[in-house]
Amino acid sequence: MGYKTLLFTNPCKLKVKNKQLCCQFKDSEDVDVTIPLEDISTIILDNFQIEVTNYLISMCGEYNITMFSCSSKHQPNIVLNPFYQHSRNTKISLNQINMAEPFKKRIWQKIVKQKIKNQSYVLRILFDYNDLEYFCEKVKSGDTTNIESQAARKYWGILFENFKRHDQTKHNAALDYGYAIIRGTLSKFTASSGLIPCIGIHHCNELNSFNLVEDLIEAFRPIVDLAVAKMNTLESQELSKSDRGYLLNILNNQCRYKNESISVQNACERICQTFVKSMEQNNVKMLELPKFIGGK
Repeated sequence: MGYKTLLFTNPCKLKVKNKQLCCQFKDSEDVDVTIPLEDISTIILDNFQIEVTNYLISMCGEYNITMFSCSSKHQPNIVLNPFYQHSRNTKISLNQINMAEPFKKRIWQKIVKQKIKNQSYVLRILFDYNDLEYFCEKVKSGDTTNIESQAARKYWGILFENFKRHDQTKHNAALDYGYAIIRGTLSKFTASSGLIPCIGIHHCNELNSFNLVEDLIEAFRPIVDLAVAKMNTLESQELSKSDRGYLLNILNNQCRYKNESISVQNACERICQTFVKSMEQNNVKMLELPKFIGGK
């Protein structure tokens, strides 16, 4: 699997030659570069004057590379993922379609609990605050009493001063950018694991083609939150190139998965693989979720 995340912000032409990505810069002193396709995991296009050949797009499918295109506000707004490539795609899809409701509720309970544990770890790191994990034991199957929302109100009130999640602020722009990168990475691995992204566990919006991704991303969100909270440029007006590069590097951050330390990108792949196993065996314990290094 590739491991490099590439961010292109200057006008250039991207093509493939000899199984390598070739970048030819336009009107720039930057030196043209070549990178083996097998080393690449993600490509971010953040300039409207970037040209991409169809052959490169096709090779992204062959090498399981995710490609993002960004809006005028530098937020990822399009993601291209390889089409289903798993050898047991039909069997896995049928298992997903036929998931029993009690199984889905227990899976959602497990995800919400781990999300709150990860949020609690963020607050312990930043503020030595230890009371958020109290909510974990109150999460019921399916989170029928919406403990996730109760914990979130407490969490955001401590994490950022006078913060509202959907205000037009740099905090929110940074969070949205980080979440989008994780969401796109999970989208790639749901597809390559034989899963149907639109069929979720808890999320079931008929207008959302990535309900499953919205479920699986929840335990990863605090990892993004911590990275944003540690940014030292949040007082400026918009995300800079260095800000975006910093947020892209979240994929390379280390998290705890089972008993080992792996990158967030690898954890995105593992969560999809273990979700498939949990469905096959109807065993919630098979699903492994990311934890902070040092967290419980």
